Amino acid sequence: MKIFSWILGLAVLALVIVGANTLYVVEQYQQALVLRLGEPVEVRNEAGSDEAGLHIKTPFIENVVTLDKRNLGLDIADIEVLASDQERLLVDAFVRWRISDPLKFYQRLRTERGAEVQLNRFTESSIRDALGSVESPEIISGQRSSLMNTIREAVNENMLGNGIDIIDVRIRRADLPAANSERVYDRMRTTRELEAQLIRSEGQEEALRIRATAEREATIIRAEARRISEETRGEGDAKRNEIYADAYNKDPDFFRFYRSLVACEEAIKEGTRVVVSPENLNLCRVFEQQAGAR
Repeated sequence: MKIFSWILGLAVLALVIVGANTLYVVEQYQQALVLRLGEPVEVRNEAGSDEAGLHIKTPFIENVVTLDKRNLGLDIADIEVLASDQERLLVDAFVRWRISDPLKFYQRLRTERGAEVQLNRFTESSIRDALGSVESPEIISGQRSSLMNTIREAVNENMLGNGIDIIDVRIRRADLPAANSERVYDRMRTTRELEAQLIRSEGQEEALRIRATAEREATIIRAEARRISEETRGEGDAKRNEIYADAYNKDPDFFRFYRSLVACEEAIKEGTRVVVSPENLNLCRVFEQQAGAR
């Protein structure tokens, strides 16, 4: 009876061991690489597929290596970069990447730690190459977006064939060492002030040009207006003289009388003493009557 119990126990233990070496679980966020005697033969739940769950392998002959299916991150801190203007910068960056081909990844890099070592080396090199081609103001406050795209493309090219996709490379910080920052900021401020002065000078020049053009056009418009007014006045005078001539031709005596009245009205004001001949006395009386009526 005891021997039977021992045999049963050994059988159960053997089944447990075999089952443990036969069954394996792949989580939703994992991809599994099945190795047969150390050589990769199968991939489960790789990117683009949904094979998560319980799977079977040949016990003792095959084993499973699980790799992350999610996007992974790598922080790269305190990279010393020499910009094209010979200023030293301290740069912090991070890389987002994922395992796109588990088979190539395992053959070339084996583990995520091995991939991080390679990524760190190539990213640092790409950052130095990209940032070393521009001046420090452009790195600190300028076109970072295009620089980061350049770095990402360079890292992707260097990691090509390793089963990795570089999703993004971001520069989190690009600062001058404390000893250099004040001097560089002063130089940047001076440069911006010179640019501002140049823009103001160009604006003043443009304002003077516009003002001169406006004054010239105004002078032309005034001259044209005076010409038109003189022509109109001349036409009016001509029309007036024509009317006077017509009136004179119709009744010369009345016209002379009317012109005398107008002359008297313009010449004689209140309190003015006038000496007239007897023959013109009646004319003056008529004028006085008109003035009293007014």
